[in-house]
Amino acid sequence: MELDPQTLIDQARTYGARGVHGRVVESIGRRIVGGEIAAGEMLPKEAELMTELHTSRTSIREAVKVLSAKGLLETRQKRGTLVRPREAWNLLDPDVLVWSIAGGPDPRLTHELTEMRRLIEPGAVALAAERHNEAQLAALAAALADMRRALNDPLAYYVADLAFHRALFTATGNPFIDRLGSVVDAVLAVSFALQRRSLIPQEQGLILHETVFERVAARDVAGAKQAMLDIIESGKLVLERSIGPMAGLRPELAGSAHAHAT
Repeated sequence: MELDPQTLIDQARTYGARGVHGRVVESIGRRIVGGEIAAGEMLPKEAELMTELHTSRTSIREAVKVLSAKGLLETRQKRGTLVRPREAWNLLDPDVLVWSIAGGPDPRLTHELTEMRRLIEPGAVALAAERHNEAQLAALAAALADMRRALNDPLAYYVADLAFHRALFTATGNPFIDRLGSVVDAVLAVSFALQRRSLIPQEQGLILHETVFERVAARDVAGAKQAMLDIIESGKLVLERSIGPMAGLRPELAGSAHAHAT
């Protein structure tokens, strides 16, 4: 069963397709992140955007506020609204992450996202193994059961997989780390969408998640960390097969990516 990548992207977006306001935020945001409006350029005038996007001045102004909060825009008195450089963007914002892959696979981006997962998720699962309570373990078990039932339904499997990872973050007992779960949501959605295929091999993925659950339930901190690293590495390899060689990376990044894959 082929999985529509746009469906996964829609699952991750916080603004996309949510009424007129969401459509305006999405349209302008994608143009900026995609480079159509380059850093240092001025955003088109309100009247021009109103005509192009068939919307009101109020919607444009609200969209500018949202995109400014994401670090993409800066309003300057008497000059207009300026597109900020990429280093000023909130790259961990779920919308910005999703917009970043709208133009197609970017090997450098996928490598960087995998690096971020390696940094965040093993630490989170270690805390979950150490601190979880019965209710949190039950939430993990429920998500895992949903994954088993969804082996022949890629979208349902993805939703259950996402629930499993979010339950792990909640089980850390740390509200700040739990908040990072929304970032991982978007990273997973981006990764699955970039595959542009069914979530194959789902059976292997399920086994890896079962191992994480078993190690967390046993309060095996080291084992849980290793099991999560195995999930991340497996996902990385599937993603690389889906989007092709790591072409386009800087030589030092390409070498690092190869080293991690071997």
